[in-house]
Amino acid sequence: MSERSGEALRERLGELVRRRRANALAPVAPPAPASAPPDADADAPRAPKKRKRRALPEAASAAGVEAFLPGGEWRDAKGRTVYVHERLRSEIERPRAHWGRLPLPAPGEPELVSIASMGLERVLFLDLETCGLSSSPVFLAGTMHWNGEDFVLRQYFARHYGEEPALLAAVHEQARGFELLVTFNGKASVAPVLHTRALTHGVSLALPRHHVDLLHLSRRRWKGTLRDCRLQTLEYHVTRRRRVGDVPGERVPGIYHEWVKSGDPYALVPVFHHNLLDVITMAEILHALCKPERSREARDENRVAID
Repeated sequence: MSERSGEALRERLGELVRRRRANALAPVAPPAPASAPPDADADAPRAPKKRKRRALPEAASAAGVEAFLPGGEWRDAKGRTVYVHERLRSEIERPRAHWGRLPLPAPGEPELVSIASMGLERVLFLDLETCGLSSSPVFLAGTMHWNGEDFVLRQYFARHYGEEPALLAAVHEQARGFELLVTFNGKASVAPVLHTRALTHGVSLALPRHHVDLLHLSRRRWKGTLRDCRLQTLEYHVTRRRRVGDVPGERVPGIYHEWVKSGDPYALVPVFHHNLLDVITMAEILHALCKPERSREARDENRVAID
């Protein structure tokens, strides 16, 4: 996402949040202080006042995440529900000519050749947000797919720990319609986490039969030219995108735990934003990987021209 489009999204979400909070946190005039009786001893010691934790205003706690990120509930056959927030990528940033298409990769990249031949309509991008460790609950699953005209971004959100089974069932339901799963975390971190959590809850889970993780391919392509191959490093140096107002990934679990305790949805907006950017960047990295690799001489010439 470009800096301008990122700021625009951030401003729109922020404005919605501020408007909701302003309505929920309408100031109330404090009561007039009581007058001391005429014979009160001004020098008498006063008992210390106990500090009370400010309770979340009822209107804000009752609003929930639904008021900040419009969507609806997904319900399975057993009546379990999970919240779903969906939007088109073109609502976030200006459409580009390469959307929905992949360049023809070099013959020495069989995985990329297969993806390009398959077409993006059969590919599901997936990114997870968990409560911490690899065995911790999944509370947010972000997906993206190409519908022939635009990328559809869908985020399944567990509003409390008890909605994780429904989240897993919803991912299962969507994933059945695709042939290839694309992630960026290592094959050992996404699919096993989902299968472990599904087994914990006794939920059926079937992911696409083919799985490509872009981390391994990215390391093979850019390990010698970049300081690391983290997603945001590739986002900046390879796809030329810059995040604005992002929340660090290590803070995400704590933000969710606080949401479960307090019910205040304000801090969750950046988490949805973070997850959304991750799946968008995956598609851009895949597109960059499919381009034929430039020779070292060409890269050096370009670097001199830029300098």
